[in-house]
Amino acid sequence: MLLYTTRPGDTDMNRGFLLGATVAAGALLLVPGVAVALGRAGRPIVRAAARTGTVAYREFQKAGAEVYEHMEDIAAEVEEELRAHREAAKTAQAESRDAPTGSPADAPTDTGDD
Repeated sequence: MLLYTTRPGDTDMNRGFLLGATVAAGALLLVPGVAVALGRAGRPIVRAAARTGTVAYREFQKAGAEVYEHMEDIAAEVEEELRAHREAAKTAQAESRDAPTGSPADAPTDTGDD
């Protein structure tokens, strides 16, 4: 049984495959040594990235706290304005209840005929 057949002109593909397979096998043999070397060389980079991330997190946390505080202040101001409007409406309603409702023409007049 033939699993792989070559066609005319497939020699470039075979060379490319063999070259890729050779490079991959060599990389696998070098991985432990490369990983250790990259680990030593990469440690300062990783520490710098972690330090930068920590500083950025703290700054964003501060900025978020300030935004939250500003939003609380705005919400308190809006609530105070709404309370003042409700009080003004209640006062206006109470004054309109106490005021005479009729027009001056409807008021009884004293003609002095008694």
